[in-house]
Amino acid sequence: MDTGKRQHLQDIYATDLSQRDDYTPQVSKEIVEERKREIRRHQFVGFLLGMAVLLLAVGLVYVVVREYLDILKESDAPTPITQEYIPRYSLPSESQWVMDFHRTYADPKWDGEGERPFNSAWLKKAAFNIILAEQAMEVEEYGKAVEYYGNALQILPDLEGVKVPLGMAYFQLERFDEALKLLEGAPDADLTFDVLNNLGAACIKAEAYDQGEEYLLRALELKPAYPEALKNQAMLYRKKKEADKAIRAYESYLDLRPLDTESRHSFALYLTKIGNWDLAAEQLYLLTEEIKNDATLFKLLARVEMKRENNKEAIAAFQRASQLSDPSQALGYMNDSEFDKLREDEDFQALIRSMEQR
Repeated sequence: MDTGKRQHLQDIYATDLSQRDDYTPQVSKEIVEERKREIRRHQFVGFLLGMAVLLLAVGLVYVVVREYLDILKESDAPTPITQEYIPRYSLPSESQWVMDFHRTYADPKWDGEGERPFNSAWLKKAAFNIILAEQAMEVEEYGKAVEYYGNALQILPDLEGVKVPLGMAYFQLERFDEALKLLEGAPDADLTFDVLNNLGAACIKAEAYDQGEEYLLRALELKPAYPEALKNQAMLYRKKKEADKAIRAYESYLDLRPLDTESRHSFALYLTKIGNWDLAAEQLYLLTEEIKNDATLFKLLARVEMKRENNKEAIAAFQRASQLSDPSQALGYMNDSEFDKLREDEDFQALIRSMEQR
């Protein structure tokens, strides 16, 4: 190739390092710094806006909470002056005036001369005490109820509808003599089946069995399927040693409350005491269908079955009792004469051997 032409080509493709930066785009330092300052300004403005939004949200929450608390404060019932445990909302509207009276308004004492005046003030005093007594009964403050009902009767001794609830308050406090004294002369209209049942229970406690029987019979006349009265009747006839009546009362009660295993157990024990082994076995089999892990029930069942001379059933009950407790305790439940009845039984001997191997 011609030397001049080759030189020309070299000139075309040659690079002049001294002029390279003239053709490469470059950003000046001033522009970079300006961009950084712009970014910082945007960040600062964003921070200020974020703080403003946050403060606004906190302010709104504060306003909402304050308004809500003000509403609650306005709707709260004022604290009762007379009895702290009686909330105003628990009283009907016509009785709420009671909560605004001072405690001393319940005082039935009168310092004047002659007879106590019969006027609206004393009627309000009586009503004040009755309402407080009713509320005390609701929260089971029976001592307070006795005090307030007593105040009402002191103000108006002939006031009707007070002696029965006062007697019930005495009953709850187990002051049975005072309860009976008040309730004996109560009008029939005030003697509901609940009151009559409680009267019967009070008579049982006071050992006034004939009077208690009368009250319970009257309760069952008003409500024949009344479990509580039937249960009390069973207890009363047990006290009176009238076994047939007690059994009928127990059976009627358990027909209505078949899942009351405690009462059924008590019935079974009573039957063993009076020697009614067949009915005792019946009750114990019903019990062991519900309660399968009580060794004492199976021990009692084994003893009952021995009394019935059912050795096979007695041994099965002893075996179950020995599985649930110490085998020696199961055997210790029998006396010598009962043990002798089973001594020669092969199944019983096998049971003894299995116990000894444990």
